[in-house]
Amino acid sequence: MTESNRADAGASGMLCITVPADRLACFFPLLQKGFELGVLVGCPIRALLRDGLGLTDEYIETRIQTVFLDGKPVDDIDGALIRDGATLALAPAMPGLMGAMLRRGGYYAPMRSGITHRDDAAPQGIAQGRITVKLFGMAVRELGLQLLERGIEVGAGDLARIVRELPQDCREGLGTLEGLEGQGRVLLQVSVAPEREEGTRD
Repeated sequence: MTESNRADAGASGMLCITVPADRLACFFPLLQKGFELGVLVGCPIRALLRDGLGLTDEYIETRIQTVFLDGKPVDDIDGALIRDGATLALAPAMPGLMGAMLRRGGYYAPMRSGITHRDDAAPQGIAQGRITVKLFGMAVRELGLQLLERGIEVGAGDLARIVRELPQDCREGLGTLEGLEGQGRVLLQVSVAPEREEGTRD
């Protein structure tokens, strides 16, 4: 079941799709490539993760071990500020020495001090803005459904390539993929269809 509507500022259209649970992973490449969110900017990363993405402090501390802001590893998520247009990448602890070096506040963090993010610019104040978020590793599977249900803004061409691989019943009412690709960027919302009990009929 799908439906297409007009979106608010930022995207040229809105697409709501319901898929079987085993098809949810089809959308994970969009989370890895990067998606846009409208959020409050000017706040620390931790505040955005908690208040903007709905993550708990426990999850942030135990699972979000690797954080990049505009391509630079972050140690202090309470001090690094999110600015309009920023790119934020999130991942759990990564393996090997390189993963240990990139881990926020880790023992080996001083070894990459030359590339560590430092917030030298003056604070800009809290305001509405837009950022790009990228997820890697287990963060994709752990946060994917939550973010997709909330809605993410993605490139229409990237989305069209994924929609082509979905079962026909998931594409009913969508219209032509050419029309989707022509929209530029799309606000995508994905929900998982409830499992039917054995013996039930449509």
